[in-house]
Amino acid sequence: MKIAVIGATGTIGSLVAGNLLERGHQVTAIARRPESLATHANLRAHAADIFNFDQLTAALPGHDALVVAFAPKDNAYPGYFQLVEAAWRIKRAFKDVIPDAYFLNVGGASSLWTPRGYQMFEDPQWPHWFFNAGSPAHWRRLYGYSGFEAFREMAEQREAILADPTRDPYSNFTGDLIETWYGQINQIFGKGMGGRAQYEYFECDRSFRWSFVSPPWLLGLPDVAGCYRTTIDSLPVEDGQPAGIAVPDLALAITDVVEAQGFVHQHWSAARILPEGVAG
Repeated sequence: MKIAVIGATGTIGSLVAGNLLERGHQVTAIARRPESLATHANLRAHAADIFNFDQLTAALPGHDALVVAFAPKDNAYPGYFQLVEAAWRIKRAFKDVIPDAYFLNVGGASSLWTPRGYQMFEDPQWPHWFFNAGSPAHWRRLYGYSGFEAFREMAEQREAILADPTRDPYSNFTGDLIETWYGQINQIFGKGMGGRAQYEYFECDRSFRWSFVSPPWLLGLPDVAGCYRTTIDSLPVEDGQPAGIAVPDLALAITDVVEAQGFVHQHWSAARILPEGVAG
């Protein structure tokens, strides 16, 4: 197939593009600065700004499928605006230029539904149930990426909680630093809210073949399994807590679904295979 990938220089998009190339597909990487991409006989780099409609429509003709893995770097309100505006523009260009092709959009966990019947930010247990699920290693990795002191504190508190057999391993974090950060959390989750709004562009539209994938809450587990499980509409859980997946395993799931042109008109997620005896 001829498959265009928007976001092919990003974390997930680059892995998906690489997987597709390994399987013999012809890939067009659409990016503002595609010169950073490694060369490959079946890879064509197309420089385009997705916020420039003429450049975007010029990049799409002739493709059998489009993967959109665009993720703005800004987590606050600018990230919200960029995600929502990008989704509108890309969907409009796709339907104008290759309406019979297959469209897979990579969104965010915030549009998935929790076991209590809420989307993430509306869940009565937000943010505690979500943040309590992360391991110390997970929060240390995020502290390394972001520099947020709250993540360092979460790692240290979770280590102390896990070291005490009398405590619930998923106990809430405590202290002024955590409470202050939770109080400001909406200011830095604009991108997450944008991912939730983004899904609204697709949910009720049956005029083209789309699929919308949302990562689980804990994206970035360290162990790559080479396999995965999927859910429809619902946030993956493991032992009653938000589940996770390694980034290469999510990219594998996306690659498999794009290749099969599957989950049409469905909102899905992928998570690691449940250990034996652990309920989802």
